Amino acid sequence: MSRAPRLVSAAAAALLLAGCATLLPDDRTAFSPAGQTLRVDAANGASSRMSFRQDGVVVASFGSQSVNGRWEMSGQDLCFNWGNAPRECWPLQGPFVRGRTQTITSTRGNRVQVTRL
Repeated sequence: MSRAPRLVSAAAAALLLAGCATLLPDDRTAFSPAGQTLRVDAANGASSRMSFRQDGVVVASFGSQSVNGRWEMSGQDLCFNWGNAPRECWPLQGPFVRGRTQTITSTRGNRVQVTRL
């Protein structure tokens, strides 16, 4: 096979794969907090820092204490599992932006102010 047909085949394959990627419905990867740290201020005045790891682990620190949980994106919702507590999801309006505070109300009715650090 000569070089020109190989290049055409490679280009066609690349275009096909690029086309498939654009057909994926509702890609929300931009919403992912992986690698980020957020300050979360609850309505009762309690404040914590949440660090999101790439592997789905989240560490919430408050004062000298911390607790590990699991996080995942479900569509536009950022969902948490903390030990035996019921799963709780937080609908996001967009990705977290450094220094910008968002007010978010969870599926369980909890309201917080979240700031990306």
